[in-house]
Amino acid sequence: MKKETVFNITHYQLNHLITNIDTGEIALPDLQRPFVWDNGKVRDLFDSLYKGLPIGMLILWKINENNNEFKPIGLNKKTTPSKLIIDGQQRLTALYAVITGSKIIDKDYKHKQIKIAYNPFEEVFEVQNVSIENDPLWISNITDIFKGNLFSFVNGFIDNLKEKRPDFEFDEGKVQDNISSLKTLETSYQISAIELASSLDPEEVSEIFVRINSAGKALNQSDFIFTLMSLYWPEGKDEFENFSYEAKKPAEIGNSSFNVINEQPTNENLLRSTISYSFLRGRLRYAYLILKGRDLENKITTEDERVKNFNILKEGAGKVLDLVNWHQFISIIQATGFVNEKMIGSKNALYQTYALYLLGLKYGLKHNELKSTIARWFVFGILTHRYTSSPESIIELELSNFREQDNIIEYLEGIMASELTNDFWEVTLPQRLKSSRSNPAESTYIASKIFEDNNVLFSEIKLKDYLSPLINSPKKQVEKHHIFPKNYLKKDMKLKQVDFNQIANMIYIDYHINIRISDMPPHEYWGIVLDECSESTRDFVSNNYTAAYDLPQEFWNMDYFDFLNQRRKLMANSIKRYYEKL
Repeated sequence: MKKETVFNITHYQLNHLITNIDTGEIALPDLQRPFVWDNGKVRDLFDSLYKGLPIGMLILWKINENNNEFKPIGLNKKTTPSKLIIDGQQRLTALYAVITGSKIIDKDYKHKQIKIAYNPFEEVFEVQNVSIENDPLWISNITDIFKGNLFSFVNGFIDNLKEKRPDFEFDEGKVQDNISSLKTLETSYQISAIELASSLDPEEVSEIFVRINSAGKALNQSDFIFTLMSLYWPEGKDEFENFSYEAKKPAEIGNSSFNVINEQPTNENLLRSTISYSFLRGRLRYAYLILKGRDLENKITTEDERVKNFNILKEGAGKVLDLVNWHQFISIIQATGFVNEKMIGSKNALYQTYALYLLGLKYGLKHNELKSTIARWFVFGILTHRYTSSPESIIELELSNFREQDNIIEYLEGIMASELTNDFWEVTLPQRLKSSRSNPAESTYIASKIFEDNNVLFSEIKLKDYLSPLINSPKKQVEKHHIFPKNYLKKDMKLKQVDFNQIANMIYIDYHINIRISDMPPHEYWGIVLDECSESTRDFVSNNYTAAYDLPQEFWNMDYFDFLNQRRKLMANSIKRYYEKL
């Protein structure tokens, strides 16, 4: 039997949409995200409107009067909405904010006004900046066009231009027409919307939303789960978002444990940790079924199972979203030498390690009992690319096997010992350092030097003081240096970029010393720079350049490619020693 259609297509004039939002007739449901577009996307949106290009269909849901699960973005908070925005929040919020001049709350929970500029001579849009604001050829904020009297605005704009640029010749009629074309978008531009019937329940609406969007883009399984959360735990997503903010929030004065490595978790990061911890699952697809009330063993879905599993999720989220737990974990990561988030190439490694740390606490272990194993597991995950390819499969297997264990430390140590063989340290790792691109092997090597409290070469500056986000050191004081300078390799040895930009040819050095070295080969600059160092630095570097900086003995006299091969081996051995010390 043919099913009754549960939607219709409606076309809205832009000003009618704005009015309906302003009065509260159209509202945002609780499942929606904060406004996350950058101003550049808003600029492009108005450029598309102006050029008559499509901006995509909206999805609205007609609702009954007794449904009060909404979040109005207009001025009238008392009106009961008749429609909720299911898809199109970012577009409508952008349009509403610019046309009405209303402030929005951005992803950092700050109030801001979006200001888009328009040049009526070239008919282009731009994000407002100081230069545009002071340029009479630009309308610095198009909100002024939409809010004011068009005739008065145009006359004021032209009079101001003539006063400030009397030499500028232009066609007044064309300027008037172009500004008028922007203003009349309110009535001339139509936006289409799919309107879903009020007879649909929230879960059906969520399912439709997912199906429609999956046709145009690949949705993460986390989108499905957060949709379920909006139905059965509506405050849950707010808790995730609040934690994300608090986890990175800077101290009012100075620094704090909140921003120790400047890492800010995303909702999806936190969700994955929560699923791992709560259900010992790595595949979010399984978690979605579990949260719908499916017993994965007998394939039966029940309301009781859904309630039980959401309670488990809430309990798990309480542990994951505990700032004390997070700070204790991050202190472990910082102690490994990964002192800023840019060094962490795999977020999967970070957040799965966090879940494993919490599981260790759950099974009765103390922070001090866990920290060594957790530190090495994190480094192991980064170094081996463990969670880079098919991470969900890896995590699912990892947690599935863990269900049969009663000692998490023994379990993790066993995995690490089985994979970090002599072949890995002596063959695989040097090969991974054979690259001109930054990779996990390089970031781990840098972390090892921070862990050892190394100085920058030829300097008393600590490497950690340069790379830590908590240290207010002059960032231009230190930079990466080509041990065999690139211009020397390029001009004298005719080598290509892929050869001279090798990881093994790079080292951190004082900026001024790097300038001093310039294009000199190492057999020329080594002695000169050493002589110019302080006595203590000169003695240390002379006696420890192999042990501290993994530079081969008398490398300045070596063939370049022999140097690279030997240094890679030294670097790999240095990483191994570091790992064993953690």
